Parts: sequence; C-alpha cells; structure tokens
Amino acid sequence: MKNDQPPRINLPAFLFAVLLAALVAGCGGTVDNGHAFLVQYASQWQATPIAGRAFPYATPGAASKPNDKTKVIQPVGPGGQTSTSRTLQPASSNQAVPRAKVFIDPGHGGVDEGTSGTTEDGTRITEKATTLAVALRTAEFLRADGITVTLSREADSLPGLPATAYADDGTILTPDGVLADLQRRIDAANASGASVMLSIHFNAYSDPSVGGSETFYDPTRTFSADNQRFATLVQSSIISSFHAHGYTVPDRGITDDTQLQAEDFGTLPSSYNHLVLLGPELPGRLRPSNMPGALSESLFLSDPAEATIISQPSVQDLLARSYADAIEAFLKGQSSL
Repeated sequence: MKNDQPPRINLPAFLFAVLLAALVAGCGGTVDNGHAFLVQYASQWQATPIAGRAFPYATPGAASKPNDKTKVIQPVGPGGQTSTSRTLQPASSNQAVPRAKVFIDPGHGGVDEGTSGTTEDGTRITEKATTLAVALRTAEFLRADGITVTLSREADSLPGLPATAYADDGTILTPDGVLADLQRRIDAANASGASVMLSIHFNAYSDPSVGGSETFYDPTRTFSADNQRFATLVQSSIISSFHAHGYTVPDRGITDDTQLQAEDFGTLPSSYNHLVLLGPELPGRLRPSNMPGALSESLFLSDPAEATIISQPSVQDLLARSYADAIEAFLKGQSSL
C-alpha cells in the first residue's frame, strides 16, 4: 500500500489536514499505512500520483520504530548471479496440521494495483501482482503440508463486485466499492471456516530510502491475544528468513491498528481506527472476520533495493515460505485444532 507520511509518526491534526489536501492519499508506512479503512486501495482517488502513496484512510500512530533503514544486501549465487530457484518443498519438516484451514488475502487486484515501485534496473512492479505471486506460492507450501487454503482472489481481478462498485469510467472503485470489496474478502474468509487469516501487502513511502518489514493486528477483538501472537510469528519469521539469506531488511516490528488515525470520507466513522479486514463490527455497516488474523507489509516497493529483491522469484519463495512457517507455527499452538 502506500504511505506518504513519516512511517509511524503521529502528526498533529492540522498538519494531517494539510498533508491530505496536498497529497490526497497518505497511507501509513505500515499498513500501507493508509488503509485503516481501505486497507488496500493505494493508487486510486489521488489528486497527484506519488510513488508509495495509499488511499488516505489512516496515518501512523505515536509509538514508532526508528525511521532509518539499513540498505538491503542482495546475496548472489555462483558466478555472481542471483538465485531464482523455485523448487517446491514443504513449508516445514512436520506436516502437523492437516485438518487446518487457512485464508490468504493477496491485497488489491483488478483495477486497483495498490502501490508500485521501480527496481534498480528500472523495471516497474506493482503491489497487486507481487501480493498475488507470493500468496499463490504460500498456498502451495501449505497445501504440500496437507492444509486447506482459500484465497480471496487467484487472478488479477476483484471477483463478485457489482458495476455500482466502480466509478463511471470503470477504472477505479468508489469508496463504497472499496468497502464492498473488503467486505467480500471478510465474508469469503468466514465462509471458508479458516482458523487464521493473513492479508499480504507491500508498503511505500515518499522517501525511497525508507524500508523494512512490519505486521499489523487488531487488539480489540475477543481473540486479540491470538491476533498478537500470530502477528509476532509472522514478523519474526519474515525477518529471520531475510536475515538468514543475507538480506538486511529492517525490522519495524508489530503494530496494533488502533494506532492508526482513520478518516471517514463519508464512508466509515472517523472513530473506527482499525483495519477493516481485521477490525471489529460496525452494526449495519460492517460484518467482522470470525478468526484471528494479521496484515503483513513485508517490504517497501518505493525503495528500489527492496523492490529489486521482491521482484525475484527466489525471494518471493523465501517470503512465501516464511509466511507458511508462521501460519503452521500458529496453527500448532491452537488448542482447538
């Protein structure tokens, strides 16, 4: 998603208003941090396109990690070539949770590409394509271990949305259309009977030197302890995997979504400071998810170094495997399975 405000720094209300007027789309460096409400619609509804900006529905909260990042180190294989191996292996050595069901949400899709970035060789990559590639690979790893996986989308589309969800020219979703798509994803997760939900996104920021990985959870649900545990497992697995393979990706930690400051824009009340996919019910307006979940922003596409590594199939595999490992670790700790 996108963020056009200092990652996780709480701005005064007046400055936030000024930024919104000037940027019309600041998503937090975290949650694509602009998606407290519309967690996924970074590139639509912007007056001026700026790389790494998201739909303006939230700004980062106060308790923040340092903003500086260490440059990503890109390991290479024999002869100086980056490895692109995609050999399928089980996500873990123990096929311990064959009865489990998992829901994976690749952010964005169809007319909404999310954020985008440019690799060091000038190749443009989009969030919607990268989230889908990683999600499909994560599902492969989990299914290899006997786990049932449902995805919110399996192609570059937003399935099931009526024509009224789109603007007149059909090129973007309306605010109500965005909410309808988020509700569609929640309903699909509930219908799947999944024990856990993971929403996959990539971040962006106006300063291309900002990068790192961050995971979000909601602390207000009845299963908030499981939300936090799952977010911790996801974040730890991502950082451990990157570092073990020589990538010095900054660890931005886990963040509860109540630190996001939502704007209503005539769609949701400004008091709803949650990510829609993870947050509580709004009677008559929003049906909530029924299972623990987390939203991952594993890298910044606005950082050319991080865009470069995630464009590589081998790194997409690495990230997918880290997601699968975190999901399996979480499921093994669930007494209900």
